[in-house]
Amino acid sequence: MGAALGVFGAAALSGCSPASGTAALVNGVAIPDSRVTAFSEGCSAVLQDTQLAQSPNELRSQMVTWAVLDEMSRQKAAQMDDPPTDTQLRDYVEQAGLNILLTDDRCAEAARGVARHDLIALGLGANTEPYFGGYTVELNPRYGSWDATNLDVSGSGSLSEIANS
Repeated sequence: MGAALGVFGAAALSGCSPASGTAALVNGVAIPDSRVTAFSEGCSAVLQDTQLAQSPNELRSQMVTWAVLDEMSRQKAAQMDDPPTDTQLRDYVEQAGLNILLTDDRCAEAARGVARHDLIALGLGANTEPYFGGYTVELNPRYGSWDATNLDVSGSGSLSEIANS
């Protein structure tokens, strides 16, 4: 099971900040807050009757990470001759024992993005540095900052702070 999915199962900043309404920029491609909200609401809904139940707000920071990994893996897959297929993504999530995440379209999109990331990283073996280090990620400051070493959000940010572009 990949690190990103495992984290959920268990529970490069530059020039200007992303505009309000944008959760992050990955190599200049905007991830809207609405995507993070959809991921958070969908995953909260599927987990509501489990030991992992969390509110959409509690999941938000993790879903920002998932949205960034999703976008990174989309960009990398577009450059690949043989990117992971939808069937491989679904199978990966199911083999990880997390098929509950596929029962809501919003959460399934998030889980498939993380699965794509994990499968690409696994396929690269020891040569992951060009993939992991090949992205400029700018988070809206209200989410904290992007930790490129751990591929995760660091710091709590300020949900009351509105980012300026």
